[in-house]
Amino acid sequence: MARTSLGTAPADLQLICASAAAGTSGVEGSKILPTSSRQLDATSYSVDLDAAGRKFVCVVDSNGSVRSVGPVAV
Repeated sequence: MARTSLGTAPADLQLICASAAAGTSGVEGSKILPTSSRQLDATSYSVDLDAAGRKFVCVVDSNGSVRSVGPVAV
């Protein structure tokens, strides 16, 4: 039986996303928390963020380059 597992983003990439969201959200970086993450493909991750109650999503590659960051549509 094959086992499937999804990778999570390394801590440094999650922090890069939190910093990127600070500029977009206008919330101080120390108040932005990564809440979850998942690997999208071999080189990129999606990181969910909570910016003082507002939800954001960030896509970052394994080199630390932020591809996108923006609010989650409700």
